[in-house]
Amino acid sequence: MHSAKGEAEEELYRMQAEFCKGMAHPKRIHILKALKNGEMSVNGLAKLLKTPQANVSQHLTVLRQLGLLRTRRDGSNVYYSIVDERIIEACDLVRGCIEERLRKSHEVFAVAPQARKLASLE
Repeated sequence: MHSAKGEAEEELYRMQAEFCKGMAHPKRIHILKALKNGEMSVNGLAKLLKTPQANVSQHLTVLRQLGLLRTRRDGSNVYYSIVDERIIEACDLVRGCIEERLRKSHEVFAVAPQARKLASLE
């Protein structure tokens, strides 16, 4: 039998996985980065991302369902903004890890030909 604490922990893991699944699209990350400096309309985001408005709207819906965006209506325009700025920090942290991995793999590939050359001299 699972304890209440264990079940709560499992539920948090499930929720975290669902959150990550919702974030798993490059356009959604690009939208968040675009909103980093303030609110924007769907039209503004569509122009910035060079993406059809309908497609941007779909991504905005997912981000809203994840609880990452809020809306503000002004006449016929709807403006989107980030609810919690920590999501930008999280995206930057993940990107930094990826960039570091790429940098290290690039260094390995740059060293590999030299290592092969040295090995052939032995």
